[in-house]
Amino acid sequence: MRKKELMIKKLFIIGNGFDCYGHGLPTKYSDFRKYLINEYPNYNYDFDGILEPVFMPDGDEQYDNDEIVGSIISLMDNCVGEEWNDLESSSGTVYVNSILEKNEGYINEVDWDDEDNDIRHTVYSNEDVSNSIAGGFIQLKKYFEDWAFDELTNLDFSNVKKLKKPSFKNSFFLNFNYTNTLEELYHVPEQNVCHIHGYVNNKDSDILFGHGEDENVEDFGNYLGVEDAFNSLLQGLRKDTNAAIKRNALFWKKLKGVTKIYSYGFSFSNVDMCYIDEISKQVNPNKVRWYFNSFDWKNNKANIEKIRSRGYKIRRCFRW
Repeated sequence: MRKKELMIKKLFIIGNGFDCYGHGLPTKYSDFRKYLINEYPNYNYDFDGILEPVFMPDGDEQYDNDEIVGSIISLMDNCVGEEWNDLESSSGTVYVNSILEKNEGYINEVDWDDEDNDIRHTVYSNEDVSNSIAGGFIQLKKYFEDWAFDELTNLDFSNVKKLKKPSFKNSFFLNFNYTNTLEELYHVPEQNVCHIHGYVNNKDSDILFGHGEDENVEDFGNYLGVEDAFNSLLQGLRKDTNAAIKRNALFWKKLKGVTKIYSYGFSFSNVDMCYIDEISKQVNPNKVRWYFNSFDWKNNKANIEKIRSRGYKIRRCFRW
């Protein structure tokens, strides 16, 4: 007789607060900034030229890493501060508009009142310059992936203290972290964990990072010719949550028996709420108790209301 499969009724939603605040691991965006500085110690923070690629003999384009890294760090410091707390959400229109402002001296406005103004030449020139600039600043995504695979793969758990927590036994995990904290420190079976945004222990994994804005920038003023390049940059840094949902279709189906959900370190940002909505399709929220950890219960009332509005029964978890 075939052995009856165990119906798993608990789901843990794990965000970056679990790693960086719960365990003191270097997984904050400010740690990514430190990585860039350590990896490119000659970065040019004050670079004020155009990011231009050099064409290599094999036809590839190669940028100067010191110029790009310096430009990204100084631009993001100006946008979100040196802690880079809002790095991901600011990688959309905030990033694009800041890049345009930083490079206004190299992009020409069309003067519609100047009869001698060669509009076509201005547009072509702006297209070339903006393509070059966007090609440099899109490297933010590559550097982030490098950090994840170079640094987060080799985290040392030997002196990391475990959290006092609810039982992880017979549970599913929706893990927004790229790390193997659950598997290494708590010995959670890999088959029970969905690394929704990628997993550093899988070199074929796609590391998802970026903003959640759907719309393109429509108004670039009189800077004609920059639209395609800058909107391609905007889309290139968009987190493809729809693809992540489809890629993990089997995981969602496993959640049908869940009656308890625990969250820790999850930000409940708008770009990631689509995953909560996907969970809500698999379970009946009215029959599910959602447990918030003590910190969120005291400090993140807005997040609690987001979940309450979806019909879940809200509880405080006193075990962490």
